[in-house]
Amino acid sequence: MVNMEEFILNASLLITIIYLAAFLHKKLLVNVKSKIKEPIYILIAIGAGWTSMSFGIHLADSVIFDLRFIPIIIVSLYAKNPFHILAVGIGIGLLRLTFGISEAAFVGFLNMVIVSITGLLLHKQLQEVNSLGKIITVVVTLNLVNAFVIATLGVIPIVEYLILIMPTALPLSIVLSLLLVWMVKDLAEEFSLKRDLTEKASRDPLTKLYNRRAFMRYLEDYTTCDVVSSPLGLSLIDIDYFKEVNDTHGHVTGDLVLQKMSQLFTENLRTIDVIARYGGEEFIVLLPNCSKQDGEKAMERVREAIEKETFQVNGLDIETTISIGVATTTDVELDDLILAADEALYEAKHKGRNRVECYPIAQSEKHYGLDKKVHHGDLQTNK
Repeated sequence: MVNMEEFILNASLLITIIYLAAFLHKKLLVNVKSKIKEPIYILIAIGAGWTSMSFGIHLADSVIFDLRFIPIIIVSLYAKNPFHILAVGIGIGLLRLTFGISEAAFVGFLNMVIVSITGLLLHKQLQEVNSLGKIITVVVTLNLVNAFVIATLGVIPIVEYLILIMPTALPLSIVLSLLLVWMVKDLAEEFSLKRDLTEKASRDPLTKLYNRRAFMRYLEDYTTCDVVSSPLGLSLIDIDYFKEVNDTHGHVTGDLVLQKMSQLFTENLRTIDVIARYGGEEFIVLLPNCSKQDGEKAMERVREAIEKETFQVNGLDIETTISIGVATTTDVELDDLILAADEALYEAKHKGRNRVECYPIAQSEKHYGLDKKVHHGDLQTNK
């Protein structure tokens, strides 16, 4: 008969580890690169197996079992890399040897390897199976494999083992496995939903680019760094005479132009560049690892792409241009990047629009300076 107090303790420890891992993911690892956080999750799974072994569950005076195989079940269902399943199985198997070198220890190691190989094969074979079917198949199969290996290779007589395992321990293990898998699934769906909501909250609903608030968070990440090791560029983009498009063709047409133009921005800039709608027909771009020359070259490429494009909207052919101001940390302090780019944008417009200007502006051409700041909407500029 299963010692229920020990079973509940073992299950409680696994539940605790799952929630601690979820807390660690949410607070520290959610934005960490996969090549760093995946080994951490593997170690957590291995640690969970070792913890279960440390608190064995008595079936009889001489028969003890545990739930070390359940982390392998969870990894088999949710690992992106199937070979992580094998890594967890081998890791738990090796830790079995820390409780002493014996025939039972080697059987325990072999059991974990066999269970993990089975999990790996199921992971590959069940790719097209629906979520519920996959969960039931993996949970039941790996529980049966675990019981079968111990029954056939274990040091306890097979009849005695089956009498003790089949009626009580095996059904309880299957039910607990399903419960823990459901918990992990629920936590994963919760994180995914929160990530989607966070992403939507940071996007401009019309253009799908980042919104102003999200952009300022990215810029603040750089501003709060003690050292910026490489030059950082920033560009302000304004659509020339866009009010005429709205007034002539309507705001619906203007919105479609903004959407198509945003796509061109994305296509002509790097994936590491942060592009945002700053307000109305104004856009802002953060250019990491970008010198003044590279920033000017990149934004000239964007300007040319817009100039050459004919926006076909609602049966209309609309042509427009953009003016761009560029500033980099090689010429101005981080805190003044937006202000400097705005000054360069002002200069581009003053010189006839449809051009790129870089800060600093020649002293003889300046119309306002960084030392005299006034408000231009939410943006501090000078006159």
